[in-house]
Amino acid sequence: MAGSGNSAQAKRMDLAFASLLSKDDEEALAAITRIGKEGDARAIRPLLAALANTGSAAVRQRITTMLFEVKAQKADEALLAALEDPELREVRSIALSTFWNAGIDVRDHLSTFVDIALNGTAAECLECLTVIENQEIWPEKEARLALKRVEKAAAAESDPYKGSILNSLVEALRYRLGVDEAG
Repeated sequence: MAGSGNSAQAKRMDLAFASLLSKDDEEALAAITRIGKEGDARAIRPLLAALANTGSAAVRQRITTMLFEVKAQKADEALLAALEDPELREVRSIALSTFWNAGIDVRDHLSTFVDIALNGTAAECLECLTVIENQEIWPEKEARLALKRVEKAAAAESDPYKGSILNSLVEALRYRLGVDEAG
C-alpha cells in the first residue's frame, strides 16, 4: 500500500473502500487489488472492517496477506487505533499479528500490548506475546513496569492456557531485561 494524497486518488480509494463490503467476491477482490496498488495507511481500518464482515475465505485471505505485508507510513498509528475500536474487536487478533508479521516498530507502545495481553482473550494474549518477543527494543523502564504487571496477572490467572501464555510473557520480559528467576 503506497500512494499520494491527491483528490482523484482519494475518491478512487473511497470507492474501493465501499466496494470492500460488497457481497460480490469479485468486486471485493478488485477493491483489494486497487488498495494494494494505490492505498496508504488510511486503508487499514476499512480492510479490517471488511475482514470482520466478510464470509468469503478468498477475501479474508487477500486482506490478511495484504495487512501482513503493510509498509505504509503511519500504519502503526492506524493499527493502534484499530485495537481500540469496538467495531473491530472480532479481528483484533489479526490486527495484533499484523504488527509482528509486517515488522512494525512499536517500541513506544509496550503498555498497550501488555494491557491487551492481560485483559484480552487468550488468542489476543498470544499475539501480544509474539509482538513483544519480536520487537527488537523495549525501553527498560517500561519493560520493568510491564514485567511486574504480568508477573502479578500470571499468578492470578484462572485459565491455564492464558496463564501459560502470561508465564511465557514473563520469561520473555525477564530475558530482555537480563533478569533471572530470583531477580
